[in-house]
Amino acid sequence: MASITFAVTPELKSEISKFVWINWSALAKEEILLQDEKAELFKELKELTKNSKLTDADCLRFAKSVKKRFTKHSGE
Repeated sequence: MASITFAVTPELKSEISKFVWINWSALAKEEILLQDEKAELFKELKELTKNSKLTDADCLRFAKSVKKRFTKHSGE
C-alpha cells in the first residue's frame, strides 16, 4: 500500500493532537475517496449536459423554483 505524508503548520498539529481518538489517516482516506467520487460524478454530469442549451440563468431559475416548491410542500 502506498503512503502519503502531509505537511501541516505547528498550530494545526497542536489542534490535531487534542483529538487522540480520531484516526486521521482513515479520515483523510475517506475524504480523498469522497472527493474522487464527486469528481467522477461531475465528469458524468458534464458528459450528460454537454449538448444542453440551458444557460446558467435557466438553471438558477429552475433551482429556485424547485426549492420554493419543496419548501411549500414540506411545510404542510
